[in-house]
Amino acid sequence: MTKRFAPGKGIKRLTSLAVAGTLVASSLAGAPAASANPAEDLYNLSNDIATNLSSTLPVDHLGRPTEAARQQIMDAVNQPWVPQEIRNIVTQALGFVSGDGEGGDVEIPENAPDIAQFAWPTRAENCIGGTSASVGSAFAVPGPAALPLPGVAAGQSAFVFTALGTGPLADQQNTRMQVQWANLSNLTHGTTVLGNTGINPDGPSTISGVANTGRGLIVAVLSGGLTTATDNGGANCVFAPTAVVFDVR
Repeated sequence: MTKRFAPGKGIKRLTSLAVAGTLVASSLAGAPAASANPAEDLYNLSNDIATNLSSTLPVDHLGRPTEAARQQIMDAVNQPWVPQEIRNIVTQALGFVSGDGEGGDVEIPENAPDIAQFAWPTRAENCIGGTSASVGSAFAVPGPAALPLPGVAAGQSAFVFTALGTGPLADQQNTRMQVQWANLSNLTHGTTVLGNTGINPDGPSTISGVANTGRGLIVAVLSGGLTTATDNGGANCVFAPTAVVFDVR
């Protein structure tokens, strides 16, 4: 499900865009003059701000934006012309991104597509055999990419989540995991539910989904859980939320 913000017309809204450009460290030189299409001006300026952020975004060893970069993003979205739904997603996501990175890095195979790892830690108690905790490994794949199958088209983003140490997925899921995402370049947002797409059929339990995010700077929050097969000590595993910031080109 994807929603698009349709800005209203008016010179006051264009004036607020000029203010937004000054609130990021590498802001634009100035806002466009009022034109016959203020909505298009709004879209173009928001896209320029997000593109400028993504091109200079300082990240740590896990690919997470630094504190200074997170502040720049918040300055940009805390403008009156940014939809409240997008502001909520970004605020929640950046709160999770500030996690301390416990749990280790995901081991990436050779010739794998570019990925953006979600913030650590995320875990579910009593997930393995009903008694032990499982650490969740989550990452985003910006398109175009050949993996995960059947592939990710240009302008799309795939989200993959694995419950480490578990067996295969149960045929019937008693809970669900979803990703709420916002594109700061085109001011769209949506929710993508992850499901069984045939990854790791013998375990560990892995779910994925593809979102039509469009190109731009994406902020996403993952939350929910999955159900593992009963013949492997199945359980309903609810994981702590986590988040990611990445660029789709």
